[in-house]
Amino acid sequence: MARKGVDRLGDALRYAWGYLKEVSGENAYDHYLRRHRATHPGKPPMSRREFYRRRQDERFSNPGSRCP
Repeated sequence: MARKGVDRLGDALRYAWGYLKEVSGENAYDHYLRRHRATHPGKPPMSRREFYRRRQDERFSNPGSRCP
């Protein structure tokens, strides 16, 4: 009986952790890799560092609605 509670707690924590990773953007590189493999199978993907650098550069060069 106690094991069932532990399993539920573990499931809840895994779900919460996955949600936080999604909201924070930590999963962005994993999403990029899946998309890249599907659309460019013969081309090597950007490294994690290159990906986040490009993402950061795009944010600063296209501020959108963040600036008045």
